[in-house]
Amino acid sequence: MPAVQTVLGPVDASQLGAVLSHEHVLVAMGEDNHHYPWRFDWDQTRAIAVRELKEAKAGGVDTVIDLTTPDLGRDVEYIRTVAAESGMNVVVATGLWRDIPRSFWLRDPDDIADIFVHEIESGIGRTGVRAGVIKVANDMGGVTPEAERVLRGAARASRRTGCPISTHHWAPEQVGRRQVEIFAQEGAPMDRIAVGHSADTTDVGYLESLLHAGVYLSMDRYPGGPGRPSWQQRNETVRALIDRGWANRLMLGHDHAPAPIRAGTVALPPTEPTRYLFVGTVAVPALLAEGVPQQTIDIMLRDVPRRFLTGVA
Repeated sequence: MPAVQTVLGPVDASQLGAVLSHEHVLVAMGEDNHHYPWRFDWDQTRAIAVRELKEAKAGGVDTVIDLTTPDLGRDVEYIRTVAAESGMNVVVATGLWRDIPRSFWLRDPDDIADIFVHEIESGIGRTGVRAGVIKVANDMGGVTPEAERVLRGAARASRRTGCPISTHHWAPEQVGRRQVEIFAQEGAPMDRIAVGHSADTTDVGYLESLLHAGVYLSMDRYPGGPGRPSWQQRNETVRALIDRGWANRLMLGHDHAPAPIRAGTVALPPTEPTRYLFVGTVAVPALLAEGVPQQTIDIMLRDVPRRFLTGVA
């Protein structure tokens, strides 16, 4: 069984267990964690992250794919500490989210690919931590010219390294169509691509069109929220795709994005389970109650993420 790169080093793919497809350990908009670290209580932030991941581990989650990029405040040293203390496997990402730095605006896609390849093969910064996935993002309004360069760079990096790509996409506008089109133009292996936030739409026909292109779908952002499908609607979409024979291309997750705790804040004791457990404690039991077999749940939580991360059936 091939190895998967995690923040603590390579892990045999057979040890990945149950995997959440789209998560974060820490998100800091504007990279405030790096620029203004004095504004935050890092001891408390770290303690909460360790507690949540330990709770998730005890609740049956073995691995999270952390899709935090530099423009979201990526800090792999922090994640490495939290992973070591919690016992959670954490796969970290190279790539970029929506806030593409100006230095990338005119960069050639091959140059962008070189950056991603370095973080996959040599490591992120001076940490030695190697990325196990490439993150890209396109939101409302579709793929901008700057973002297209990043998509093409990611596709070329994936072709060179075999590293999978996971996307953020705005499902209500069917932005995944353009993502898939660009990846196909670049000759990226479609079976190494997951189109993320796909549960933000209930349009099963649209989602099937992506699946027919050969990609995976990350059915995440559970439990939903205002203006987006509820967790029940997300389950209905997942169930419809299962009924049409697509369980072997679906993954589940939350897009949980904990922010650093402001200095001077007194954290209150938790009143409910960590969001990392919503799929396992609410969504999955509901699917089982509706007749989805446990074997199908295991395919989505275990087999599909392993194939996505390794490229091995």
